[in-house]
Amino acid sequence: MTNSATAAPPANGARARRHVTGALPADLRACAQDLADRHGVEVWADTAGLSGRWELDWERREDGGPRPRQIRRELAQHPALRGFAGEIALCPPWGRLTREARHLLQPGISVITDTETTRLFGQVIEIAVLDAASGAILLNTLVRPSEPVTRKAYGIHRISSRDVQFAPTWKQVLPDLLKVTRHRTICAYNSSFDKATMLGDTQRAGERPLLLVNNWYCLMKTYARWLGVRRWLPLSSTHRAAGDCAAAREVLRAMARGRGMAFTPSPSVRPDPTASAASPTLGAWVPAREDESLPTTPRSPMQVLATGDGRAAT
Repeated sequence: MTNSATAAPPANGARARRHVTGALPADLRACAQDLADRHGVEVWADTAGLSGRWELDWERREDGGPRPRQIRRELAQHPALRGFAGEIALCPPWGRLTREARHLLQPGISVITDTETTRLFGQVIEIAVLDAASGAILLNTLVRPSEPVTRKAYGIHRISSRDVQFAPTWKQVLPDLLKVTRHRTICAYNSSFDKATMLGDTQRAGERPLLLVNNWYCLMKTYARWLGVRRWLPLSSTHRAAGDCAAAREVLRAMARGRGMAFTPSPSVRPDPTASAASPTLGAWVPAREDESLPTTPRSPMQVLATGDGRAAT
């Protein structure tokens, strides 16, 4: 239970996706695709809300590249963007969160959990755990509490005291929970709620498992930061543990897709880690050497839009 009202997470998108209002000119789109082809990584380009400032980030290779300094240098030498490359924000906060989400979705890294309770911060009456990578249900069970389900809580999840009267107790469920969460990051939508309820039941059962104390990851707070909003967004959910886990996983997957438009390496183009070959998108553009001077003539993003370069599809 996330202790929040219902709202929908972002819908799945295709190769070019938009989450924030704004426009990307054709020059920036072409450059982003070129960077994806050149370095063999997915590149994300977006506009920052009302300011319209362009933001750019990308997946990192195993060697940590491409480095922001290298991308900044290549932008500064791009024929169409070099005049205002310094105005393009590299590595915004949502880029790091996108990479975190992608890591959490790797096999064996994390699980997603959710609980339903007798009351707000009461005892657990249902718990589910999903494998974040595959979405497979690792644990899904009702739990018998030592207190009745309140009318208000029943109105949310529709689980009554009668429904759980023959369910296993928390002490009986705990070994299975520890097994499926061992060596995993525990993700939850409003993790402070689920963590508090689990630890409370564990203490009442006379157990002290340290595995439930650390390694939590709050998808609700992270999602708000990823979107760049100052309020926590409610989860589109069923108010049943397994359904809430599935909805939270969709939020994680949405963050992993990146913000704005995504540019993936073209299948026919071989990545060039040295960034010394001609651009596969613009042909004649070759980044200058490290010791070559960079152009400094300013040119605003609005000037590019005024040239009729086009706008990104929304």
